Amino acid sequence: MVPQSPGFTRGLWLLKSISKREEIASLANLYKIGYSRTAVAERIKHAAKEPTYLMVEVDYVAGWKCYNMNTQKFEQLIHNFFGSSCLNIDVFDETGKRYTPREWFIAPYRVIEEAIALLISGEVVKYRYDAEEERIVLR
Repeated sequence: MVPQSPGFTRGLWLLKSISKREEIASLANLYKIGYSRTAVAERIKHAAKEPTYLMVEVDYVAGWKCYNMNTQKFEQLIHNFFGSSCLNIDVFDETGKRYTPREWFIAPYRVIEEAIALLISGEVVKYRYDAEEERIVLR
């Protein structure tokens, strides 16, 4: 995986919410981990109208172009790894319909990078994410 700008396609990316809602804004290490076949910049263009982005604009943090791997499976593996820190919040669209986005995780950026490296190397099976301490620990 190679770091990318927001114009890349077919890769894993990290976004940060710029929500003013206290329960979101107060979470310093809250990131959306996602995958896209289209350019990230295009994908997030209407973030403020989409429940998956918490109905607010987002900032692009980082992205990694993926080679020789099933990126959707990789995304699922990283979501599972950070599952204990998945944000549990409801958002409502303009019609009042309720959504519970499941791709937002509370973990420091450096820890997410570490988890990506462990997944690539295959060493991830020896570790787990400790959501309380916000760090990766041995199983």
